[in-house]
Amino acid sequence: MDRWSDHLSKGSEHRRRHAHTEATGVSFHKVERGVEMLKKTLRRSLFSAVTPRKIPDMVYKQLVSLITRGHLKPGEKLPSERAMAMDLGVSRQSIREAIYRATTAGLMEVRQGEGTFIISSFKGNLRQPLSILLTEQAEKVFEFLEIRKLIEGWCAERASEAATAADLKRMQGVLKKMEKVNPSESVWERADLDFHSFIAAATHNVLAMHVMEGLKDSFQTYFRLKKYSTNPERKDVLLGQHRRILEAIRQKDPKKARKKVMEHLDYVEKMIAEDIVGKR
Repeated sequence: MDRWSDHLSKGSEHRRRHAHTEATGVSFHKVERGVEMLKKTLRRSLFSAVTPRKIPDMVYKQLVSLITRGHLKPGEKLPSERAMAMDLGVSRQSIREAIYRATTAGLMEVRQGEGTFIISSFKGNLRQPLSILLTEQAEKVFEFLEIRKLIEGWCAERASEAATAADLKRMQGVLKKMEKVNPSESVWERADLDFHSFIAAATHNVLAMHVMEGLKDSFQTYFRLKKYSTNPERKDVLLGQHRRILEAIRQKDPKKARKKVMEHLDYVEKMIAEDIVGKR
């Protein structure tokens, strides 16, 4: 009886497969083989072995992704190793290895007693040639200003379209610092630099942020050259120019924002030219 039932079952299965082939024109056996092959492929593609050696690589790739997408910006400080290890669920050794790799790649720098900071890969490439030119040939400052006009004019234009409330608040905070000091002081220099860097950050264009970060050392040389131009009598003029740039960005007026940056840099160029000629 069991043998007979088995025979009936096999016959029924055979008729079902035959009917499928007749209806679809596709062999039932081919379909079964295709399904099995698909299952094996999915098993291979969905999973890959994870070894402890791969963990630092995965952390490094995540850091690079955060930098290239602008979530970690030049100048930002990384959380502590302990905090990152807890957030990522990995060992502190894996964090250290990933940071070391990012540092070697020129994406970060470790400052003794301060922490780890995001930098731009442009920084090392641009620092020496520009700083040497500006130091050895003061007249090159005018060529530097030409480049600034191109970059910062575009940044102001784009920032007026993309700036968030937080971006505007950062710029406003810098202006408040500038109100309390004189242009000849180092605090003014840092605040001025921050203001222009924050405009670049407000574009939310990762490349623009890194270009400005890369130029920072050259900006510092440039500030040393123009320090005698930024005397206290010119504070109100310079501060007013910065305020008008911010207001144009706040008003979301790209043409006006670019124009105000041009007016500011034209004024600076004129002051430096007058002082250089006066010292000859």
